[in-house]
Amino acid sequence: AVVSTQSTGGWDHCDSNGLACCYYINGTVIIFSHGYNNGSYNPNTHCEYVIDLDPECDIVVCASMDFSMNGNDMVSIQTMDMNIKWTGNKKPFNSRVHGHKASIRFTSGPDAPPEGSKWSMGIVCVPKTEYKSVCEVCDEIAEQQGNGPDGDNILQPIN
Repeated sequence: AVVSTQSTGGWDHCDSNGLACCYYINGTVIIFSHGYNNGSYNPNTHCEYVIDLDPECDIVVCASMDFSMNGNDMVSIQTMDMNIKWTGNKKPFNSRVHGHKASIRFTSGPDAPPEGSKWSMGIVCVPKTEYKSVCEVCDEIAEQQGNGPDGDNILQPIN
């Protein structure tokens, strides 16, 4: 069976080969893994989140403290100038991406992830003219990020 959903933010396509998705993000949001509330994302997931914020912004990425991945899983953040990649059990760290465009990729291996496997990342626009530390930015969204998504939403605007 093929399940496919589309929204203004992107698309999901799930079949016997796994889950593929692509989302275009042009605002400050929290990205939640598929199945976040159930504590288990799909094996064979291949998702890309294309970030394109206001040119006057730097992107700050806030990885949730309950970030967990299976041994073959990977998340990466890529810009024109840098590439950060985490695999297996390594927890991504909060970071400032100098620039307003990035691509975040998540892939999972063929094995079913262990119970409790879920992740979220806050994508925050910080004006280039305003100094805010990464800690300060991520502390501001920590409560909303910790509360999880509203239903099965993958993208949730930050209040």
